Amino acid sequence: MDKRTVSSAHQRIDTLEKEMIALSTEVKIQFKDLFTRVKRLEAVLVATSGATIIMLLTILTRMSP
Repeated sequence: MDKRTVSSAHQRIDTLEKEMIALSTEVKIQFKDLFTRVKRLEAVLVATSGATIIMLLTILTRMSP
């Protein structure tokens, strides 16, 4: 049977703390990557919207007599 002592509890807590730090770091990296992708997608959508608006305005001005 596993004898649980104060020192073994401290060792388990230290191990869990290291794992939590590793997970926290990984999550930060993933959110940074996700934020970069969203910013890139936003830039593409703004550019395509602008191009579409300019194209429609050009068509409207050429249709006017």
